[in-house]
Amino acid sequence: MSARAGVGLPGTVTMREAERLAAEAENAGASSVWVTDVRREPYLSSAAVLRATTRVTVGTDVAVAFSRSPAATAQAAWDLAGYGNGRFVLGLGSQVGPTLLSRFGVEADRPAARLRDYVLAVRACCDAYRKGRGRYDGEFYAIRQPVFSPGSDDPWPTIPIYVAGVNPVMTAVAGEVADGFAAHMFCTPTYLDRILRPALARGAARANRSAPPVLMPLVVGRDRASLALQMTTYTVPAYRRVLDESGLGAEADAILAAIADRRRTEAAGIIEEHCLDQLGVAVLDDLPGRMRLWTAHADLIGLTVPWYGLDRDAQVALFRDVLRAVERM
Repeated sequence: MSARAGVGLPGTVTMREAERLAAEAENAGASSVWVTDVRREPYLSSAAVLRATTRVTVGTDVAVAFSRSPAATAQAAWDLAGYGNGRFVLGLGSQVGPTLLSRFGVEADRPAARLRDYVLAVRACCDAYRKGRGRYDGEFYAIRQPVFSPGSDDPWPTIPIYVAGVNPVMTAVAGEVADGFAAHMFCTPTYLDRILRPALARGAARANRSAPPVLMPLVVGRDRASLALQMTTYTVPAYRRVLDESGLGAEADAILAAIADRRRTEAAGIIEEHCLDQLGVAVLDDLPGRMRLWTAHADLIGLTVPWYGLDRDAQVALFRDVLRAVERM
């Protein structure tokens, strides 16, 4: 893996903007360009990024798996891999259940077991595309005819699949079936080392393989206050174990109570004073120092910008300042 940082595009940019910013990222020396699934269609945006670049790795960090069938995801990823001459990485995540339902009208029980089956189904579809025949019968998904139009695509690039997770159960799934683990910015070095790394190892041991590398995103802001406000969006009950395992249980109680009472400014203040230095964030002026901290714990760093409290123009301007910092490093 490259020691150079990758970058994550602002989530609201259009396909034309994604082309321009991706070309700028490649020229700045970024090792990879990552696309989110928060507003735009991530596979179309990935195609735009691949069109505008020739060297960088391009991937989704991450696409919501359960909003699309594994066969539809495999089709998109297969075509992107071919279009990008093997530069595409498929990053998948389950998304928190209530958000999945409110965004897409979809419910998915047993998300860890389901995502494991989903990844295996995607791989089976890709294998069928390569051979011109095949099927998949799993615990949650059965795809009897992935090759609808006869013919095989061979040779064709292999698609690395990354799986995202916050809790150790989903992380173990990544260890078992994924080529990489996409960590969340709501993470601390302690949580990564003591909880997530062992979970990756357990999952890998089940499959008699080595644990996959870890991609760690850092949110880069102009000041601590904006970063703390962004972190309030991730301080949810499903993620509180990150703080508990890092010795911040009392702070988690106070933050969650403030958010529940719609006192978000107060919650951000607690995060800024007590938690921010441990989370996956960096003030722009201190980016090299934060990079040194996190590269001791993760295999690849991706730099992104806050989306909460910043309009699109402000996000793009900050992203370009991050690129200038990458160029200097």
